[in-house]
Amino acid sequence: MKRVLASFAGLVGIAALGRWLARRTHRPAAATGTATAPAETTVPATAPAEPDPAEELRRRLAEARGTDSESGPRPEPEAQPAAAEETLEERRARVHAKARAAIDAMGDEMGDDGTGAGGTAQ
Repeated sequence: MKRVLASFAGLVGIAALGRWLARRTHRPAAATGTATAPAETTVPATAPAEPDPAEELRRRLAEARGTDSESGPRPEPEAQPAAAEETLEERRARVHAKARAAIDAMGDEMGDDGTGAGGTAQ
């Protein structure tokens, strides 16, 4: 009996939620506080469309950046000197040496036999 009552209450709640959502989407005047107005007078069929909020934000962003969407190509950042770049082999050697140092440091903390402070292998 409890299961039937709980199911019925759940269905009533879902139906109420559906009605509330449907009423909310069909009556935009409800958000402005004129919920008692008839549906015909809330929004005229030939109402002028509001500007797209995304377009307005793009315009504001372009103004803040100081660039216009029709402007020329953006200036490229200054290139770093070629001498500062390391080759792939140099980078591999550097990373390998760093990893070996980290492994050696962990080995020093664990002791020579591979056991930690508790004396058990990890």
